[in-house]
Amino acid sequence: MTNENNILLITFLREFMKNSLIIDAFRFGDTDFTRNRKLPFWKTTVLILRSWKTSIHIKLTKFFDDLNLLDVMPTASAFCQARKKIKPELFIALKDETVKFFYKNYEKSGLVKHWNGRLLWAIDGSSINIPDTQETRNKYSIQANQYDKDGTVQTVSSFLYDVLNEICINAVFNGTKSEKNSIFKEHEKYFNKEAINIYDRLYADYSVLSFHVKEDTDFVIRCRLTQSFKEVIDFVKSDCRDKIVNLKVTEKQKKFVKENKLPEEITVRLVKVTLNNGDIEVLITSLLDRERYNYRDFKWLYNKRWGIETFFNRLKNLLEIERFSSETMVGIEQDFYGLIFLSTFESVLTKEDEEELSKQNTEKKLKYEYKINKSVSYSAFAEHIAELLLETNIPLPEILEKLSIIFKTGSCPQRPGRQFKRKIETPSRKLKVS
Repeated sequence: MTNENNILLITFLREFMKNSLIIDAFRFGDTDFTRNRKLPFWKTTVLILRSWKTSIHIKLTKFFDDLNLLDVMPTASAFCQARKKIKPELFIALKDETVKFFYKNYEKSGLVKHWNGRLLWAIDGSSINIPDTQETRNKYSIQANQYDKDGTVQTVSSFLYDVLNEICINAVFNGTKSEKNSIFKEHEKYFNKEAINIYDRLYADYSVLSFHVKEDTDFVIRCRLTQSFKEVIDFVKSDCRDKIVNLKVTEKQKKFVKENKLPEEITVRLVKVTLNNGDIEVLITSLLDRERYNYRDFKWLYNKRWGIETFFNRLKNLLEIERFSSETMVGIEQDFYGLIFLSTFESVLTKEDEEELSKQNTEKKLKYEYKINKSVSYSAFAEHIAELLLETNIPLPEILEKLSIIFKTGSCPQRPGRQFKRKIETPSRKLKVS
Protein backbone atom coordinates (compact mmCIF):
# COMPACT_ATOMS: atom_id res chain seq x y z
CA MET A 1 0.00 0.00 0.00
CA THR A 2 1.15 3.55 -0.62
CA ASN A 3 0.11 4.80 2.84
CA GLU A 4 -0.53 8.19 1.23
CA ASN A 5 -3.56 8.91 3.42
CA ASN A 6 -1.70 7.89 6.57
CA ILE A 7 1.29 10.10 5.74
CA LEU A 8 -1.00 13.09 5.13
CA LEU A 9 -2.87 12.49 8.40
CA ILE A 10 0.30 12.14 10.49
CA THR A 11 1.85 15.22 8.90
CA PHE A 12 -1.33 17.17 9.65
CA LEU A 13 -1.37 16.06 13.32
CA ARG A 14 2.31 16.91 13.78
CA GLU A 15 1.70 20.43 12.48
CA PHE A 16 -1.52 20.71 14.53
CA MET A 17 0.29 20.11 17.82
CA LYS A 18 2.99 22.69 17.00
CA ASN A 19 0.57 25.37 15.83
CA SER A 20 0.84 28.41 18.10
CA LEU A 21 -2.94 28.95 18.02
CA ILE A 22 -3.51 25.37 19.21
CA ILE A 23 -0.93 25.75 21.98
CA ASP A 24 -2.61 28.98 23.11
CA ALA A 25 -6.04 27.32 23.08
CA PHE A 26 -5.09 24.22 25.07
CA ARG A 27 -2.62 25.44 27.69
CA PHE A 28 -3.92 26.51 31.09
CA GLY A 29 -1.71 29.57 31.60
CA ASP A 30 -0.64 32.32 29.22
CA THR A 31 3.00 31.79 30.18
CA ASP A 32 2.94 27.97 29.97
CA PHE A 33 5.31 26.49 27.34
CA THR A 34 6.73 29.89 26.45
CA ARG A 35 10.33 29.06 27.42
CA ASN A 36 12.63 26.60 25.67
CA ARG A 37 12.42 23.51 27.86
CA LYS A 38 13.09 19.76 27.66
CA LEU A 39 9.34 19.14 27.55
CA PRO A 40 7.66 21.53 25.09
CA PHE A 41 3.91 21.33 24.46
CA TRP A 42 4.00 18.75 21.67
CA LYS A 43 6.48 16.40 23.38
CA THR A 44 4.47 16.46 26.60
CA THR A 45 1.31 15.71 24.63
CA VAL A 46 2.81 12.67 22.92
CA LEU A 47 4.44 11.48 26.15
CA ILE A 48 1.02 11.39 27.85
CA LEU A 49 -0.13 9.02 25.09
CA ARG A 50 2.86 6.71 25.18
CA SER A 51 2.96 3.40 27.02
CA TRP A 52 0.46 4.19 29.76
CA LYS A 53 0.98 0.76 31.38
CA THR A 54 4.51 1.48 32.66
CA SER A 55 6.01 3.65 35.40
CA ILE A 56 6.75 7.29 34.60
CA HIS A 57 10.51 6.70 34.75
CA ILE A 58 10.36 3.78 32.29
CA LYS A 59 8.05 5.81 30.05
CA LEU A 60 10.47 8.75 30.03
CA THR A 61 13.51 6.54 29.44
CA LYS A 62 11.99 4.73 26.45
CA PHE A 63 10.54 7.94 25.03
CA PHE A 64 13.78 9.92 25.10
CA ASP A 65 15.78 6.89 23.99
CA ASP A 66 13.54 6.66 20.89
CA LEU A 67 14.37 10.31 20.21
CA ASN A 68 18.10 9.81 20.89
CA LEU A 69 17.84 12.43 23.64
CA LEU A 70 18.66 10.41 26.79
CA ASP A 71 21.27 12.97 27.80
CA VAL A 72 18.57 15.63 28.27
CA MET A 73 15.88 13.39 29.78
CA PRO A 74 13.80 15.29 32.38
CA THR A 75 12.78 13.94 35.77
CA ALA A 76 9.45 12.28 36.50
CA SER A 77 8.53 15.33 38.57
CA ALA A 78 9.20 17.64 35.61
CA PHE A 79 6.87 15.58 33.42
CA CYS A 80 4.12 15.63 36.07
CA GLN A 81 4.42 19.41 36.30
CA ALA A 82 4.40 19.81 32.50
CA ARG A 83 1.27 17.70 31.96
CA LYS A 84 -0.67 19.86 34.44
CA LYS A 85 -0.34 22.74 31.98
CA ILE A 86 -2.26 20.98 29.17
CA LYS A 87 -6.06 20.97 28.98
CA PRO A 88 -7.62 17.51 28.48
CA GLU A 89 -9.73 19.00 25.67
CA LEU A 90 -6.60 18.90 23.48
CA PHE A 91 -7.06 15.14 23.07
CA ILE A 92 -10.72 15.64 22.12
CA ALA A 93 -9.54 18.06 19.42
CA LEU A 94 -6.95 15.55 18.17
CA LYS A 95 -9.65 12.88 17.97
CA ASP A 96 -12.09 15.23 16.24
CA GLU A 97 -9.53 16.25 13.63
CA THR A 98 -8.63 12.60 13.00
CA VAL A 99 -12.30 11.66 12.53
CA LYS A 100 -12.93 14.56 10.13
CA PHE A 101 -9.79 13.69 8.15
CA PHE A 102 -10.90 10.05 7.93
CA TYR A 103 -14.37 10.73 6.52
CA LYS A 104 -13.10 13.36 4.10
CA ASN A 105 -9.91 11.77 2.74
CA TYR A 106 -10.23 8.02 3.24
CA GLU A 107 -13.68 8.12 1.60
CA LYS A 108 -11.97 9.12 -1.65
CA SER A 109 -9.90 5.93 -1.48
CA GLY A 110 -12.94 3.73 -0.85
CA LEU A 111 -11.85 2.95 2.72
CA VAL A 112 -15.01 4.19 4.49
CA LYS A 113 -17.57 1.40 4.91
CA HIS A 114 -21.31 2.00 4.41
CA TRP A 115 -24.50 -0.04 4.50
CA ASN A 116 -27.14 0.84 1.93
CA GLY A 117 -25.33 4.11 1.36
CA ARG A 118 -25.45 4.96 5.08
CA LEU A 119 -23.05 5.09 8.00
CA LEU A 120 -24.04 2.99 11.03
CA TRP A 121 -23.43 4.62 14.40
CA ALA A 122 -24.28 3.24 17.85
CA ILE A 123 -24.78 5.19 21.07
CA ASP A 124 -24.42 3.60 24.50
CA GLY A 125 -22.91 4.18 27.92
CA SER A 126 -20.42 2.33 30.07
CA SER A 127 -19.32 2.73 33.69
CA ILE A 128 -15.65 3.63 34.13
CA ASN A 129 -13.87 3.19 37.49
CA ILE A 130 -11.68 6.17 38.36
CA PRO A 131 -9.13 6.80 41.15
CA ASP A 132 -10.67 7.18 44.61
CA THR A 133 -9.80 10.61 46.01
CA GLN A 134 -11.76 13.25 47.87
CA GLU A 135 -11.87 15.31 44.67
CA THR A 136 -13.32 12.47 42.58
CA ARG A 137 -15.77 11.46 45.34
CA ASN A 138 -17.11 15.01 45.39
CA LYS A 139 -17.62 15.10 41.63
CA TYR A 140 -18.59 11.57 40.56
CA SER A 141 -20.87 8.70 41.56
CA ILE A 142 -20.12 6.23 44.34
CA GLN A 143 -21.29 2.68 43.55
CA ALA A 144 -21.40 0.33 46.53
CA ASN A 145 -22.71 -3.16 47.22
CA GLN A 146 -22.73 -5.69 50.05
CA TYR A 147 -19.11 -6.63 49.30
CA ASP A 148 -17.77 -3.07 49.06
CA LYS A 149 -19.57 -0.75 51.46
CA ASP A 150 -17.13 2.13 50.92
CA GLY A 151 -17.97 1.99 47.25
CA THR A 152 -16.11 2.53 43.99
CA VAL A 153 -15.88 5.93 42.29
CA GLN A 154 -17.35 5.74 38.80
CA THR A 155 -18.31 7.92 35.89
CA VAL A 156 -21.03 6.84 33.46
CA SER A 157 -19.40 7.66 30.13
CA SER A 158 -21.37 7.85 26.90
CA PHE A 159 -20.01 7.00 23.46
CA LEU A 160 -21.00 7.64 19.84
CA TYR A 161 -19.32 4.94 17.73
CA ASP A 162 -19.15 4.04 14.03
CA VAL A 163 -19.67 0.27 14.17
CA LEU A 164 -18.70 -0.45 10.55
CA ASN A 165 -15.50 1.60 10.57
CA GLU A 166 -14.61 1.10 14.26
CA ILE A 167 -14.23 4.84 14.85
CA CYS A 168 -15.18 6.62 18.09
CA ILE A 169 -16.99 9.77 16.97
CA ASN A 170 -17.47 11.18 20.47
CA ALA A 171 -16.90 10.19 24.09
CA VAL A 172 -18.38 11.96 27.11
CA PHE A 173 -16.71 11.84 30.53
CA ASN A 174 -19.06 13.76 32.77
CA GLY A 175 -20.30 11.45 35.52
CA THR A 176 -23.98 11.98 34.81
CA LYS A 177 -26.29 9.07 35.58
CA SER A 178 -28.59 10.06 32.72
CA GLU A 179 -26.99 8.57 29.61
CA LYS A 180 -29.81 10.04 27.50
CA ASN A 181 -28.73 13.50 28.60
CA SER A 182 -25.50 13.01 26.64
CA ILE A 183 -27.50 12.63 23.42
CA PHE A 184 -29.19 16.00 23.86
CA LYS A 185 -26.17 17.91 25.20
CA GLU A 186 -22.98 16.39 23.78
CA HIS A 187 -23.54 13.88 20.95
CA GLU A 188 -26.04 16.00 19.03
CA LYS A 189 -23.37 18.34 17.63
CA TYR A 190 -21.67 15.31 16.02
CA PHE A 191 -24.83 13.93 14.39
CA ASN A 192 -24.62 13.28 10.65
CA LYS A 193 -27.67 12.95 8.40
CA GLU A 194 -25.81 10.22 6.50
CA ALA A 195 -25.74 8.06 9.64
CA ILE A 196 -28.34 5.74 11.16
CA ASN A 197 -28.10 5.87 14.97
CA ILE A 198 -28.65 2.52 16.71
CA TYR A 199 -29.71 2.23 20.36
CA ASP A 200 -30.52 -0.42 22.93
CA ARG A 201 -33.89 -0.47 24.70
CA LEU A 202 -32.85 1.89 27.54
CA TYR A 203 -33.21 4.72 25.02
CA ALA A 204 -36.70 3.82 23.77
CA ASP A 205 -38.63 6.79 25.13
CA TYR A 206 -40.50 9.59 23.42
CA SER A 207 -37.93 12.29 24.17
CA VAL A 208 -35.20 10.43 22.25
CA LEU A 209 -37.50 9.59 19.33
CA SER A 210 -38.88 13.10 18.95
CA PHE A 211 -35.42 14.64 19.36
CA HIS A 212 -34.17 12.63 16.37
CA VAL A 213 -37.24 13.54 14.31
CA LYS A 214 -36.67 17.23 15.02
CA GLU A 215 -32.98 16.91 14.07
CA ASP A 216 -33.91 14.90 10.94
CA THR A 217 -31.53 12.08 11.91
CA ASP A 218 -32.49 8.43 11.49
CA PHE A 219 -32.58 5.87 14.27
CA VAL A 220 -33.19 2.21 15.07
CA ILE A 221 -34.04 1.44 18.70
CA ARG A 222 -34.94 -1.82 20.38
CA CYS A 223 -38.19 -1.50 22.37
CA ARG A 224 -39.28 -2.93 25.64
CA LEU A 225 -42.03 -5.45 24.98
CA THR A 226 -43.89 -4.46 28.16
CA GLN A 227 -44.26 -1.06 29.83
CA SER A 228 -43.88 0.48 26.42
CA PHE A 229 -45.98 2.57 24.04
CA LYS A 230 -49.54 1.25 23.60
CA GLU A 231 -48.89 0.98 19.86
CA VAL A 232 -45.89 -1.27 20.54
CA ILE A 233 -47.80 -3.50 22.96
CA ASP A 234 -50.63 -3.90 20.42
CA PHE A 235 -48.07 -4.63 17.71
CA VAL A 236 -46.45 -7.37 19.82
CA LYS A 237 -49.83 -9.08 20.22
CA SER A 238 -50.62 -8.89 16.50
CA ASP A 239 -49.44 -11.08 13.61
CA CYS A 240 -48.05 -8.05 11.81
CA ARG A 241 -44.29 -7.93 11.16
CA ASP A 242 -43.95 -4.41 9.84
CA LYS A 243 -46.20 -1.46 10.64
CA ILE A 244 -46.08 2.34 10.40
CA VAL A 245 -47.77 4.09 13.34
CA ASN A 246 -48.16 7.54 14.87
CA LEU A 247 -46.95 8.11 18.43
CA LYS A 248 -48.08 10.96 20.66
CA VAL A 249 -46.05 12.46 23.48
CA THR A 250 -46.49 10.61 26.79
CA GLU A 251 -47.60 12.42 29.94
CA LYS A 252 -44.20 11.79 31.48
CA GLN A 253 -42.39 13.49 28.59
CA LYS A 254 -44.75 16.42 27.94
CA LYS A 255 -42.78 18.95 29.97
CA PHE A 256 -39.43 18.03 28.36
CA VAL A 257 -40.91 18.01 24.87
CA LYS A 258 -42.53 21.42 25.33
CA GLU A 259 -39.41 23.01 26.88
CA ASN A 260 -37.24 21.75 24.03
CA LYS A 261 -39.79 22.52 21.29
CA LEU A 262 -39.92 18.91 20.12
CA PRO A 263 -42.80 17.52 18.01
CA GLU A 264 -45.73 16.23 20.07
CA GLU A 265 -46.63 13.60 17.48
CA ILE A 266 -44.29 11.57 15.28
CA THR A 267 -44.55 8.85 12.65
CA VAL A 268 -42.38 5.76 13.15
CA ARG A 269 -42.10 2.22 11.88
CA LEU A 270 -42.32 -0.93 14.04
CA VAL A 271 -40.49 -4.07 12.90
CA LYS A 272 -40.52 -7.54 14.47
CA VAL A 273 -37.25 -9.44 14.55
CA THR A 274 -36.97 -13.16 15.37
CA LEU A 275 -33.79 -14.03 17.24
CA ASN A 276 -31.86 -17.26 16.74
CA ASN A 277 -33.39 -18.69 19.94
CA GLY A 278 -36.91 -17.98 18.65
CA ASP A 279 -37.57 -14.93 20.85
CA ILE A 280 -39.23 -11.88 19.32
CA GLU A 281 -37.82 -8.35 19.57
CA VAL A 282 -39.44 -5.15 18.32
CA LEU A 283 -37.45 -2.35 16.74
CA ILE A 284 -38.75 1.18 16.38
CA THR A 285 -37.26 3.19 13.53
CA SER A 286 -37.51 6.32 11.44
CA LEU A 287 -36.61 4.32 8.29
CA LEU A 288 -40.07 4.39 6.74
CA ASP A 289 -39.08 3.51 3.15
CA ARG A 290 -39.96 -0.19 2.83
CA GLU A 291 -38.41 -0.54 -0.60
CA ARG A 292 -35.01 0.75 0.49
CA TYR A 293 -35.14 -0.78 3.98
CA ASN A 294 -36.71 -4.23 3.83
CA TYR A 295 -37.92 -5.53 7.19
CA ARG A 296 -35.71 -8.62 6.73
CA ASP A 297 -32.63 -6.37 6.90
CA PHE A 298 -33.34 -5.12 10.41
CA LYS A 299 -32.09 -8.17 12.28
CA TRP A 300 -28.65 -7.80 10.69
CA LEU A 301 -28.82 -4.02 11.08
CA TYR A 302 -29.57 -4.07 14.80
CA ASN A 303 -26.98 -6.79 15.44
CA LYS A 304 -24.31 -4.37 14.24
CA ARG A 305 -24.89 -2.47 17.49
CA TRP A 306 -22.79 -5.17 19.15
CA GLY A 307 -19.74 -3.38 17.71
CA ILE A 308 -19.95 -0.76 20.47
CA GLU A 309 -19.94 -3.51 23.12
CA THR A 310 -16.80 -4.92 21.49
CA PHE A 311 -15.31 -1.42 21.64
CA PHE A 312 -16.05 -1.20 25.38
CA ASN A 313 -14.33 -4.55 25.87
CA ARG A 314 -11.23 -3.34 24.05
CA LEU A 315 -11.16 -0.08 26.01
CA LYS A 316 -11.28 -1.86 29.34
CA ASN A 317 -9.29 -5.02 28.70
CA LEU A 318 -6.79 -4.14 25.95
CA LEU A 319 -6.27 -0.42 26.47
CA GLU A 320 -6.99 -0.73 30.21
CA ILE A 321 -8.70 2.63 30.28
CA GLU A 322 -9.34 2.24 34.01
CA ARG A 323 -5.59 2.12 34.73
CA PHE A 324 -5.06 5.85 35.19
CA SER A 325 -1.57 7.34 35.47
CA SER A 326 -2.74 10.26 37.62
CA GLU A 327 -5.12 10.89 40.52
CA THR A 328 -5.79 14.53 39.60
CA MET A 329 -8.90 15.41 37.61
CA VAL A 330 -6.79 16.94 34.84
CA GLY A 331 -4.61 13.81 34.59
CA ILE A 332 -7.60 11.44 34.71
CA GLU A 333 -9.34 13.27 31.86
CA GLN A 334 -6.10 13.48 29.86
CA ASP A 335 -5.72 9.69 30.16
CA PHE A 336 -9.35 9.04 29.21
CA TYR A 337 -9.51 11.31 26.17
CA GLY A 338 -5.95 10.40 25.22
CA LEU A 339 -6.85 6.72 24.96
CA ILE A 340 -10.00 7.55 22.98
CA PHE A 341 -7.79 9.46 20.52
CA LEU A 342 -5.25 6.61 20.45
CA SER A 343 -7.96 4.03 19.68
CA THR A 344 -9.32 6.26 16.88
CA PHE A 345 -5.85 6.97 15.48
CA GLU A 346 -5.07 3.23 15.47
CA SER A 347 -8.31 2.38 13.71
CA VAL A 348 -7.76 4.96 10.97
CA LEU A 349 -4.11 4.11 10.36
CA THR A 350 -4.85 0.40 9.98
CA LYS A 351 -7.50 0.90 7.25
CA GLU A 352 -5.12 0.54 4.32
CA ASP A 353 -3.57 -2.62 5.79
CA GLU A 354 -7.04 -4.04 6.50
CA GLU A 355 -8.00 -3.41 2.88
CA GLU A 356 -4.87 -5.22 1.71
CA LEU A 357 -5.60 -8.18 4.02
CA SER A 358 -9.16 -8.31 2.69
CA LYS A 359 -7.90 -8.51 -0.90
CA GLN A 360 -5.47 -11.28 0.07
CA ASN A 361 -8.31 -13.21 1.72
CA THR A 362 -10.26 -13.06 -1.54
CA GLU A 363 -7.34 -13.84 -3.84
CA LYS A 364 -6.06 -16.78 -1.79
CA LYS A 365 -9.59 -18.10 -1.10
CA LEU A 366 -8.71 -18.69 2.55
CA LYS A 367 -11.06 -20.72 4.75
CA TYR A 368 -11.27 -17.85 7.25
CA GLU A 369 -11.05 -14.11 6.83
CA TYR A 370 -7.94 -12.68 8.48
CA LYS A 371 -8.08 -9.33 10.27
CA ILE A 372 -5.65 -7.20 12.21
CA ASN A 373 -5.36 -8.25 15.86
CA LYS A 374 -6.29 -5.20 17.93
CA SER A 375 -4.11 -6.30 20.83
CA VAL A 376 -1.10 -6.28 18.50
CA SER A 377 -1.95 -2.99 16.79
CA TYR A 378 -2.72 -1.06 20.02
CA SER A 379 0.58 -2.14 21.58
CA ALA A 380 2.49 -1.26 18.42
CA PHE A 381 0.97 2.22 18.25
CA ALA A 382 1.69 2.92 21.90
CA GLU A 383 5.30 1.83 21.47
CA HIS A 384 5.86 3.82 18.27
CA ILE A 385 3.74 6.88 19.04
CA ALA A 386 6.82 9.11 19.42
CA GLU A 387 8.11 8.12 15.98
CA LEU A 388 4.67 8.70 14.47
CA LEU A 389 3.75 12.05 15.98
CA LEU A 390 7.16 13.67 16.50
CA GLU A 391 9.63 14.50 13.78
CA THR A 392 12.57 12.06 13.99
CA ASN A 393 15.38 10.95 11.71
CA ILE A 394 13.27 7.98 10.58
CA PRO A 395 11.21 8.72 7.42
CA LEU A 396 7.45 8.28 7.85
CA PRO A 397 7.11 5.66 5.07
CA GLU A 398 9.72 3.54 6.87
CA ILE A 399 7.85 3.77 10.19
CA LEU A 400 4.53 2.88 8.56
CA GLU A 401 6.09 -0.04 6.68
CA LYS A 402 7.46 -1.41 9.95
CA LEU A 403 4.04 -1.14 11.57
CA SER A 404 2.41 -2.73 8.53
CA ILE A 405 4.65 -5.80 8.90
CA ILE A 406 3.73 -6.05 12.61
CA PHE A 407 0.01 -5.86 11.79
CA LYS A 408 0.09 -8.46 9.04
CA THR A 409 2.23 -10.99 10.91
CA GLY A 410 -0.05 -10.58 13.93
CA SER A 411 -3.34 -10.92 12.01
CA CYS A 412 -5.83 -13.52 13.22
CA PRO A 413 -8.65 -15.54 11.60
CA GLN A 414 -12.31 -14.56 12.09
CA ARG A 415 -14.35 -17.73 12.63
CA PRO A 416 -18.04 -17.19 11.71
CA GLY A 417 -20.53 -18.23 14.37
CA ARG A 418 -17.88 -18.58 17.04
CA GLN A 419 -19.33 -17.48 20.36
CA PHE A 420 -17.95 -17.11 23.85
CA LYS A 421 -19.77 -16.89 27.13
CA ARG A 422 -19.92 -13.26 28.17
CA LYS A 423 -17.60 -12.65 31.15
CA ILE A 424 -17.64 -10.07 33.87
CA GLU A 425 -14.16 -8.66 33.31
CA THR A 426 -13.94 -5.46 35.31
CA PRO A 427 -15.11 -4.06 38.65
CA SER A 428 -17.11 -1.42 36.77
CA ARG A 429 -19.06 -4.15 34.97
CA LYS A 430 -19.77 -5.85 38.33
CA LEU A 431 -21.06 -2.61 39.79
CA LYS A 432 -22.88 -1.34 36.70
CA VAL A 433 -26.34 0.02 37.37
CA SER A 434 -29.03 1.03 34.88
